Amino acid sequence: MKYLTTLGLVAAGLMAFGITVQPASAQGFYAGKQITLVVGASNRGTYAAYSRLLANHMGRHIPGNPKIVLQIKGGSSGGMVAANFIHNAVPKDGTVMGITQQSIPVSQFLRPGAGRYDATKWGWIGNVSPIVNMVALWHTAGAKSIGEAKGKEIKIGATGKSSPTFIYPSLLNAYAGTKFKMITGYNGIGGLNKAMEQKETEGRGASWLSVLTRSPQYISENKLFPIVQDGLKRDPALPNTPTFLEIAKDDTQKGIFEVIAIGSTFGRSYFVPDGVPAERLALLRRAFQATMKDKAFLADMKKAKLPVNPMTGEELEGLIKRVLAVPKPIYTAAAKAMGFAK
Repeated sequence: MKYLTTLGLVAAGLMAFGITVQPASAQGFYAGKQITLVVGASNRGTYAAYSRLLANHMGRHIPGNPKIVLQIKGGSSGGMVAANFIHNAVPKDGTVMGITQQSIPVSQFLRPGAGRYDATKWGWIGNVSPIVNMVALWHTAGAKSIGEAKGKEIKIGATGKSSPTFIYPSLLNAYAGTKFKMITGYNGIGGLNKAMEQKETEGRGASWLSVLTRSPQYISENKLFPIVQDGLKRDPALPNTPTFLEIAKDDTQKGIFEVIAIGSTFGRSYFVPDGVPAERLALLRRAFQATMKDKAFLADMKKAKLPVNPMTGEELEGLIKRVLAVPKPIYTAAAKAMGFAK
């Protein structure tokens, strides 16, 4: 009895310093375990930046306090590689979670058979923030708008065909009269930026956030000019840049651009593979939402200039239902416009 009283006093003392004490029975499955967070993008981009900060804080909100470590699956096709890997090659017990390019859930309908995954079956944990992608031209391109880009060949860098860096310029070629020459194979944002600076290319896609956080001098020195953005409405950071929806000429184009807007909403979303026990997915969802309200996490995000506009796993499931509800002819037309089909 005296021993139990001593333990109680120790626990009370720890709690006074803000340290939560969990009995072994409450720690459950994750006690003594490690969670691997697979990142389907370059180690130097915003996917990795979001993931590092999430990994630093989310473990505290999971019973058992597992350590979360990153595994980078970057490169020119990092999104597809990670999607295939997580869907087929990792334990389905809740010890592996992932993030992949936001276009991946829609890409499987645009490029049937190109991947070996099914994002509609994943267990969605939550989204830290939707991300606005854009197409922007380097100052040497001689164009600062879609209109000025028409009638001339401009070299655009991209990471791979499943990435917004390839998809969005291709859409402009199909529907806005541009003649972008797509050059694929660059490694993440760093590779795309280096290609422009070395005059290999004259523009790139990806998120405007990647410019704000990684290369703000491109803005202050007037070196990069966004000409179109995705999303259902203009981002406050790009008030003078039209959305794809604004340049749509008919209902088919509008439907295609809405598919793209849905993809952008996935933003920085995290998931586990199909087959993870429901109770563990629910636990991870609760931990994720608690992290989104964690003052230390929010302070780190503010310091890194990364926006936090979270969505729940249930909301992401609703987004998947919207993806599934898109008529097949819209996907067929979009695939053709993007060069995925003839």
